[in-house]
Amino acid sequence: MTELFFNAFFAVRGFHSNLLERARTERGASMVEYALLVGLIAVVAVVAVAALGGGISNLFSSANSCVGNAANC
Repeated sequence: MTELFFNAFFAVRGFHSNLLERARTERGASMVEYALLVGLIAVVAVVAVAALGGGISNLFSSANSCVGNAANC
């Protein structure tokens, strides 16, 4: 019975130290930083498309009309 208790204790202790070692590394922190950076880039892209959407639509419309009426452009 005591041997079973010691085996369980050392297994939990080893798991706990392994978990603490993983928490001390900066790998998780850098992953969070990259996720925030990707989110910020996505927000900037959406804002840029929303701000420039009308101008780009007009540009393509004029290009479409020029292609349709090649003699007038």
